[in-house]
Amino acid sequence: MAILTTPCLEPAPTSRVIRHHTYSVQQHVAGYQGWDLHVMQLSEGRFDGEITFVDLEGVRVVRDQSSQAMLKQGGLKSTSVSFSFPLVRPETPLICQGKSYPGAGILAIRGGELPEIRVAAGLDLLSMSVDYPYLATLLHGPDAPIEGLLTGPNYLPTTTDYQALSQLFELTCRTLSQAPPPALIRELRDAFVGHMLDALEYGEVEPVTPSARKRVVDRAREVIAAHDSEPIAIPSLCHQIGVSRRKLQYCFQECIGVSPYTYVRLFRLNAIHRALTYGDDDMRVQDEAARWGFFHLGRFSMEYRRLFGERPSDTLNRARRNRAISG
Repeated sequence: MAILTTPCLEPAPTSRVIRHHTYSVQQHVAGYQGWDLHVMQLSEGRFDGEITFVDLEGVRVVRDQSSQAMLKQGGLKSTSVSFSFPLVRPETPLICQGKSYPGAGILAIRGGELPEIRVAAGLDLLSMSVDYPYLATLLHGPDAPIEGLLTGPNYLPTTTDYQALSQLFELTCRTLSQAPPPALIRELRDAFVGHMLDALEYGEVEPVTPSARKRVVDRAREVIAAHDSEPIAIPSLCHQIGVSRRKLQYCFQECIGVSPYTYVRLFRLNAIHRALTYGDDDMRVQDEAARWGFFHLGRFSMEYRRLFGERPSDTLNRARRNRAISG
């Protein structure tokens, strides 16, 4: 499931800023440089996103905007510490490792594995990645939370002024497009770091660990993944993992926000979407649909279009055009 393809980037006048628009969930996740991500689109409709990268000498800032709800998991290929700030308050809470976080907060991750996250539709997220040695020089003293950031993903409460952080990002993009002097770049970097330090000083660092219900969901998903060509019935799934139907329903709703039945359908449709996006020129829609247990092509096309906002043939034809352009 790892995404290996890189989308076309739109460089700004300076290499310190790179921005690109994305038109599918697979293209969007491929744009995360240095990450190896797995992703599922959960909400229905055509995907529309934008990712903007900014380099500020030791601090890398990424703004991630996307229209659809997603389930994300993966790894960060570096030893930097990443802090993710929401720039808008989503209508539904963040779900991380099966736990719900309805209030304002930040995820802090040091390299390694990204915890599984369910993000709401209309995401507008700002992530700051800081080199660990540089961060260690900023956080010192007996009460510094640096050790807590070493143990895995963490959640931090915050009183961050979201509008101020958003305005700072837009100002930074405009400034960097004009080749500013190094002193101004450092001033912008320090302003972002100030927001991060404020968050670390506000409250306790809370380790993010999987909930008991998340472990039930993970066992169920292993069984679902093993039945790719023929969807497993929910009663059979409950029997194989040893839980009641009611408990399985509660676990999926709490950890992912959908029912087990809906998850099975989303899992298979997203798998076909990936295949059509990255398959070879000889691939046929009907063959891929049958491989994932869809034998009524008309019904499959209707479900695919409802989830992704386009026909499966549109996805396949766009992928062929992109390959032809890239050579």
